[in-house]
Amino acid sequence: MAEGADPTAEQQYMLELTNRFRSDPQGELAKLVNFSSPGVWAPTKSNDPSIAFALNFFGTSASDLATQFSSLTAAPPLAWSSALNVSATSYSNLMVTADQQSHTLDTNSLDQRIINGGYSANWLNAGENLFASAQSPFHSHAAFVVDWGDGNGATAGYGNGIQNPAGHRDLLLDASMKEIGIGFQDISIPGSNATAIGPYVITEHLASQFRYDGINYFSDAILTGSVYQDTILADAFYTPGEGLAGEAINVYNDTTGILVASGFSNSAGGFNITLTGLSNGVVYRVEAPDTGLAAKTFTLNEHVEDYGLPGSPAYVMVSDNVYESFMIVPEPGSLLLCLVAGLPFLLFRTRRTLC
Repeated sequence: MAEGADPTAEQQYMLELTNRFRSDPQGELAKLVNFSSPGVWAPTKSNDPSIAFALNFFGTSASDLATQFSSLTAAPPLAWSSALNVSATSYSNLMVTADQQSHTLDTNSLDQRIINGGYSANWLNAGENLFASAQSPFHSHAAFVVDWGDGNGATAGYGNGIQNPAGHRDLLLDASMKEIGIGFQDISIPGSNATAIGPYVITEHLASQFRYDGINYFSDAILTGSVYQDTILADAFYTPGEGLAGEAINVYNDTTGILVASGFSNSAGGFNITLTGLSNGVVYRVEAPDTGLAAKTFTLNEHVEDYGLPGSPAYVMVSDNVYESFMIVPEPGSLLLCLVAGLPFLLFRTRRTLC
């Protein structure tokens, strides 16, 4: 995938899944797995056979999973970054070529990888998730969210079938991360591969960045979301193929009516608009005028983060991302429509210190 390219429909779908998880972790678990009662597996552990197979293969504990999720908290949404997607796709290709699932296949640090992909050198945080044998985007999403692993509990008789710590899940819920690139391999997978076998070899690069105006550091909010027509699954959620490209997205000061930001949905129907210079406490209005749908409103959530060394602080004013989507509901009568469990590889992350 070339630098600056839009996400594919599958990548936009995976971004939507990730943001759904960040907005409601407990609700997302209920969409991925089945409990007959709290902390007790239903006879069919998941409606997705690949997910059910992995839960059985690793002997994942329903009670431990439910307990862990009970304490999770929501995080602001992630926006798509084409630069992070360049670095993520490049690393997925490297895993295919090397036939390995590893964070150390090159000589670069994670921050150097994302900078080489075109991401800002003014990065604040960065993290990486890997999965070299994902059966589908949904299967990969579940692997990171559940974070199955911790040995083959089904046959070895040890572990609770959840990685400890649940680093992939923790990264996806890290509130300091603001952007993501999801790299599926661009090159064909050799039939001789034993580890990076796909059909999806996935790298996720998450990061955040700052700007400096000569006096202060800022990490601006990004308005993200999608415009789609719910015609394929009619499930009130984005499905690949439902996105609408080229839809105008306008942001106004709701009191003055002044246009403060604008953009268009990309080829997959997603949009990512940086909200530079907006003020805390002001109500803003988002419109997608060509859809005929009602406007949505938001206020920014600002907070200060210290990225400095002791005695040399560098405070960054962080504005959390905002998620708004526009779903067009079709009129009545319109068109509606071998398993490998795989272990998602442990992430690593880094945090910038400004001084």
